[in-house]
Amino acid sequence: MLLSLFASFILSASARTLSYSDCIDLVSKNNPELLAARSNYESSDQLVKSAYSTFLPTLSASLGASNNTPATYGSNPLYSSALTASYNLFSGLKDQARIKQAESNRKIAKANLDSIRAKVGFSLRKAFAQFQYARENINLTENIRDRRFQNDRLVRAQYESGRENQGSYLVSKSLYEQSLFDQRVAKDQSVLAIQQLAHVLGEDEQDLEIKGEIPQTTPPENVRAETLFLTTPAHRLQEAEVELSESNSKVALGAYFPSLDLAGSVSQKDNHFFPEANQQWSLGLTLTIPLFSGFKSYRDYQSTRSLESAARSNLITADFDLLSELRQNLFNYQESIEKLKVDLNSLNAATIRAKIARMRYNSGLLEFEQWDIIETDLISRQKAALASKLDRIIAESAYLQSQGLGDIP
Repeated sequence: MLLSLFASFILSASARTLSYSDCIDLVSKNNPELLAARSNYESSDQLVKSAYSTFLPTLSASLGASNNTPATYGSNPLYSSALTASYNLFSGLKDQARIKQAESNRKIAKANLDSIRAKVGFSLRKAFAQFQYARENINLTENIRDRRFQNDRLVRAQYESGRENQGSYLVSKSLYEQSLFDQRVAKDQSVLAIQQLAHVLGEDEQDLEIKGEIPQTTPPENVRAETLFLTTPAHRLQEAEVELSESNSKVALGAYFPSLDLAGSVSQKDNHFFPEANQQWSLGLTLTIPLFSGFKSYRDYQSTRSLESAARSNLITADFDLLSELRQNLFNYQESIEKLKVDLNSLNAATIRAKIARMRYNSGLLEFEQWDIIETDLISRQKAALASKLDRIIAESAYLQSQGLGDIP
C-alpha cells in the first residue's frame, strides 16, 4: 500500500497540469492546420504587394564575353555591357484587375484562416469540456455507488428484520451492481477524453492534467442571426470568390485592348574589360494591338463570365445555409442555458425530496417501490445536470464557431 501511494504521488507530481489558457497557447503554436492557414495568408499578402510592382519600371543590367569568327574586333574576346529599362504605360487595364485578383485571394486566405481558427477553437473547447465532464462524471458515479451501497445495506437490514421482501432486496443489490458498472464506464470514458484532448494539443496523454474552467459568456439580448452572418468567414469567403471571378473577367477582357510600352537601353562593347568604347543607346515606344487570336480571347472571356455567374449563385446558396446554421446554433445556445437552469433547479428539488424519502423509508413510512422511484429520479437528475453543463459549453462553442469566433488568436 505504501509503495502504491508513493507511486501515485510521484505520478501526480510529474503530470503536466494545464489551464485552459495554457491549452490555447499550445494549440496556437503547434496546430499544423492553423500554421498552414497562417502561411497561406502570409503568402497571399506578399502576392498583393507583388501585384503593385507592375506599375513600376523594370531595370536590368547584363555583362557578356564572346569570341567572334571571323574576328570583327580583332583576335581578343569581345566584351559587352548593357543597361536596359522598360515601363508599361498601358496594359488594357489588366494590371488593375490583377491587383484585384491578388486582393481577392488575400480575402479568401483571411476568411479561411478565420474559419480554421474557429474550427480549432471549437475542437479545443469541446475536448477540454469533455475532459472536465469525464472527471466530474467519475466523481458522480463514485457518489452514486456509495449511495447505492448505503441503500443496499439499509434494504438488507430491513429484509433481515422481516420488514422487507426478497424482491426489494434483490432489486437494491442489482442497482448497486449497476452503479459499479457505471463507474467502470465513466473511467473508460475518461481515458478516451484524455486521449482526445492530448490529440488536439499534440501532447502526451500519459502526462496530462487540467485545471480551471472554460470562460463562459451569455448571448446578447434580442440578437438576430441576420445581423451576424455578414461578418462570418463563410460569407466573406463567398464574397471574395465573387470579387475574384469579376477580376478574372476583367483580365480576360483586357486581351481585347492594346498595350503600350516604353523601353530604353545603353550598351558598350570592345576588346577590353570593362568595355568603355562603342557606346550605343536606344529609346523606343511600342504599341501592340491584338487583331486575331483564333477566338481564344473570346472563349476565355466567356468562360470567366460563366464562372462569375456561378460564383454569384454560390453566394446566395451559401448565405441561405449559413443563416440557417447560425440561427439554429443561436437557438441551441439560448436553450442550453435555460435547460441547465431547469436541470439544476430540478436537481436541488430531487435532492431534498430524496433526503426526506430516505428518512421516511427508514422509519417504515414509505414503501420500497416509492422510495426506489425517488432515488432513481435523483440519480437521473444528477446525470442530467452534469450532461447539461457539458451541452451548454458545446452549444456556446458551436455558436462561436458558426460566427468565425473563438479563443484562438
